[in-house]
Amino acid sequence: MYYSATRKILYVMILAGSFLIILGFWHYLPHSHSSETPNSVFMSITAKRIVFPLVGVILTALGSTLLKFVGEVEKETISLRDEIINLKKKVEKNSNNSFS
Repeated sequence: MYYSATRKILYVMILAGSFLIILGFWHYLPHSHSSETPNSVFMSITAKRIVFPLVGVILTALGSTLLKFVGEVEKETISLRDEIINLKKKVEKNSNNSFS
């Protein structure tokens, strides 16, 4: 209803986190390198092995937590709206009875 855009963003966040986890684990697969490969390439691969899964787990956890939070906020909003409608009906009924 009101939170559809927020939900879409959170689903994208969860998917991006999952993709980063998979990409990080992909770097653990053996790759062939020549003997002249500079050390910076190996350092970059090692950094990606650590950073990608870590960021992916953080994004996935944050996205799923916020998605649950948005669901709870939406339930509370609907509950409050229904309660306000019921109170408004009671006030209108009492005001009509007092004028009679």
